[in-house]
Amino acid sequence: MNGTIKETDQRPGIVTAISPDEVTVQIQQQSACSQCHARSWCVSTECKDRYLQLKTHGRSFSIGEPVRVVARTSVGRLAVLLAFVLPLLLLVAAVALGQSLLQLSEGGSVALALGVLTLYYLLLYSQRHRLGRRLTLRVESLAPHHE
Repeated sequence: MNGTIKETDQRPGIVTAISPDEVTVQIQQQSACSQCHARSWCVSTECKDRYLQLKTHGRSFSIGEPVRVVARTSVGRLAVLLAFVLPLLLLVAAVALGQSLLQLSEGGSVALALGVLTLYYLLLYSQRHRLGRRLTLRVESLAPHHE
């Protein structure tokens, strides 16, 4: 890194489908080592095509148009927190609680932890519309507009 803090993360993509208020954008998801200078000699490098359906917010796009998918850095942090960090903490806390305070067997503690995770994911699912408003991606055209 060069020491600068970026407010957004951007990925290039191509519009593959259009509906009245959404576009489908194909982006290439690359592994963490994709920026490594030795990646052409490494067998672990992975690239996968991903398709995102994004709101157009009144902008028009055409199929095959190169675009940029933009997300605020805070969106990525929140997504990682909700998808990985909190579930891991809940899992560890539930097992510890089951073993120490509730005096459950290992199997009982694991069952408790799975129940807590189930409730957590049901809560996330019930809040999906609210979270969807916070966890948004923007699509921007790379071509200059002539308006």
